[in-house]
Amino acid sequence: MLNLQILLPILEITKKILGEEVSRSLLGLFAGRERFFFTDYIYEFQEKKAMPRLTLLLPGKGCEWAKKTGGCTMCAFGKRALEIGKRFSSKDLLSLYEIAIILTQKDQPFNLSIYNGGSFLNDSEISPEVQLEICRKFYDHPSLKKLLVESRVEFITSKKIQSIKNILKEKTLVIGIGLEAENDKIRNVYIRKGLTKKDYERTVQILKENGVRVLTYVFIKPIYLTEKEAIEEAIKTVEYAFKVGTDEVALESAFVQRGTLMEKLFQENKFKPPWLWSIIEVIKKTYNLGSVQIGGFEDEPSPIAIPSNCPRCSSKIKSLLQQYRETHDINLFNNLKCDCRKLWEKEMGN
Repeated sequence: MLNLQILLPILEITKKILGEEVSRSLLGLFAGRERFFFTDYIYEFQEKKAMPRLTLLLPGKGCEWAKKTGGCTMCAFGKRALEIGKRFSSKDLLSLYEIAIILTQKDQPFNLSIYNGGSFLNDSEISPEVQLEICRKFYDHPSLKKLLVESRVEFITSKKIQSIKNILKEKTLVIGIGLEAENDKIRNVYIRKGLTKKDYERTVQILKENGVRVLTYVFIKPIYLTEKEAIEEAIKTVEYAFKVGTDEVALESAFVQRGTLMEKLFQENKFKPPWLWSIIEVIKKTYNLGSVQIGGFEDEPSPIAIPSNCPRCSSKIKSLLQQYRETHDINLFNNLKCDCRKLWEKEMGN
């Protein structure tokens, strides 16, 4: 995408004259295949209903952890963000925000989720000026009430949080932390997260003391785990996160992206993404603990393998999972049957 400062006023004029759909088409001509925002619905526990969400995929300078260490074993986001981020200045990032806002006004989004393939609060990835200006623009938006950003714990400080909270005032700030697994070996050897439970617990306390909601990411099926072990670890991690004080949990199921250790093992037939049955099992065992969401199976760069069952039932169950994201109705999973469930049970040792 080029000349964002020129494109922004063009889209504003086009929208007024020709409408939002034409403006989106015009944006597509400039952006090519790059998708940097979309809207959907997600169940909001505080509102007790599905609310419109605007997701902004902000191309920062790439995950610092990935650049320093090679990153987590399942993640290609950091490398992708680094490749794309080279093309965007700080002004460009603010223009991307403005374009997304202009072209989603009719949706009246309640929730803004910003993903930058790294840590939003890391000044080396997203400049502090951009961080604060986006918060100011968020505060001025009439329908947006809840802002979600992600960060590694080393960039979360009381000073940083207070500067943002002073801008957002009564609006809700949620910070997502990738805990992934409760077990230290799984988290730091298999996943290579580089995070101690002590630092996670300390950060949760800092956020709670500053009036920030905590979202904890829990990973379903890291490499080297059996299906049964993966389910047990995910359940244990959700329980631990709520015990420590997280407000929300997002279950993130393994999908295979190119250029990762997970992909290498997948190509060697030493790893496959989890069964959809396994994901449902984790949801059933944890949904009553609090706000437990389930993430999608598509991202950038596009995965080459995602969670599935057999061809006969996969599509139906993925549709039910999407309904669950919007309703949090556990009854959607009652009485599900398919012959492939017997294969899953056999793999589980049942």
